[in-house]
Amino acid sequence: MAENKSKVGVLVGLLGLLVVVLIVAIYMLLDIRKELNSVSRELAEKTEFFKMEKDSLERELRTIYFQYDSLETDNVTIQKEMKLQQEKIERLLALQADDAYKIKMYKREMETLRSVLRSYIVQIDSLNLKNQALMAENLQLKNVERKLQTEKTQLQEDKAQLEELKDMAVTLQASDIALFLLNKRDNETRRLRTAEIIRVDFILRANQVATPGEKTIFMRIIRPDTIVLASSELEMLEINGEQIPATASRTVNYENSDLPVAIYWTINGELSPGEYKVELYLDGRMIGLSSFLLK
Repeated sequence: MAENKSKVGVLVGLLGLLVVVLIVAIYMLLDIRKELNSVSRELAEKTEFFKMEKDSLERELRTIYFQYDSLETDNVTIQKEMKLQQEKIERLLALQADDAYKIKMYKREMETLRSVLRSYIVQIDSLNLKNQALMAENLQLKNVERKLQTEKTQLQEDKAQLEELKDMAVTLQASDIALFLLNKRDNETRRLRTAEIIRVDFILRANQVATPGEKTIFMRIIRPDTIVLASSELEMLEINGEQIPATASRTVNYENSDLPVAIYWTINGELSPGEYKVELYLDGRMIGLSSFLLK
């Protein structure tokens, strides 16, 4: 009986010990679970943080990529360099690795990319300023060139006008042109059928700037049918490089003062009544013009 009691006591003791061990084990399991839950939450938070960090860095990389894209320059070297930087960004974004490694790579390269971008912005701004200065200088040069061209054109026009005025100044003029019909007795007549000679009188006007000396004056008498009266020995004068027939000519000695001149032409055929024109030429220029009604 006593032996049985002893065995029961041992069993109770063992059972109590097992209960204590079980309680301790349960407590430890609960504590481990709590710790695991805490680690799990912390890991989830860190994972979310890494994801947000990675997404933020990726957005920034894409922003830098588009900033490179927005830079405009005609400099071929800078264009090639910027293209290389964009390709580098593309490789970073395509990198297959865990978030922590990507974040490390992104952060390491980010400042370099920003620094290079800033340097390109500075270079492009500098080039743009130089281009603007060159464009302004080019515009100024073009304005000066246009001004010089305008002045040159004006000078040429002024020179031409001066030459024209000079020519006009030295060109002699004939005035008081009169036509007379003379019969065979050298007396004046008003009838064509009795006329033997046509005499044209005029005054070669005074001109102090003209060159004095011998002057050959050509006369053209034009019939009503526009035919020029001419002698058998046809005289020609040159007007603007063209040879035209003349009726008669006379050489006089001009001394810069009014000079009365008469030119004669012997009628060599029957003349019809109507309006006759008289043209006087000297040195290839017309110096007088008049018309007369002959009956």
